[in-house]
Amino acid sequence: MKWSFFSLIFFFSTMGWAQTSSSPSSLRAYLLNPEMRFERASSQEMLDRKPLNIALGYQGQKFSILTEYARFEEDTGNATSSIDRTHQDVVVWFRYHFFNQTDKKTLGATTLFAGAGAGAYEEEVVTTLMGLSRTDKTPMKFMSGFVVGAEFSILMNPHFGFVIGAEGRGLLASDFDPNPVWSALLRLGIQIPL
Repeated sequence: MKWSFFSLIFFFSTMGWAQTSSSPSSLRAYLLNPEMRFERASSQEMLDRKPLNIALGYQGQKFSILTEYARFEEDTGNATSSIDRTHQDVVVWFRYHFFNQTDKKTLGATTLFAGAGAGAYEEEVVTTLMGLSRTDKTPMKFMSGFVVGAEFSILMNPHFGFVIGAEGRGLLASDFDPNPVWSALLRLGIQIPL
């Protein structure tokens, strides 16, 4: 995927700039991110999608930067007639921490944040009718979003720790329905202090 390669280059170049800060910082990998996205179906009812969601980020004292990949599949129909849709997106999130509290005794930290993101998505739709199938793939399209959330982290030792967080998000793109698509996300990950 061309755009995921671009996002990784962007992430690592931004991380180099961010490390010039003297405040405490860490690298974070969010490997378990249960998410619910609410889309409108053709029947006008709201359905929740549950993407596979992973993210890699840099966390400073006042801000954090995350590169996130998400993917979900939707299958409708039966053996004779079906539509299979695959959605993938990559978004780079910039989050400002408006509240930070560190407990030096337990090595825990609580962060409240708000932010915005930009990235791209693509979709592939496979339509099958009476054994014949047709594949339509959209070119990459721009998407953006906004987020508010909270994270709690705790260091197990000076070199390793765990992170848990919750976010509410709105994702925007020209053909999303509704626009924004509302999303709730739980983040579980690890952190490595720098």
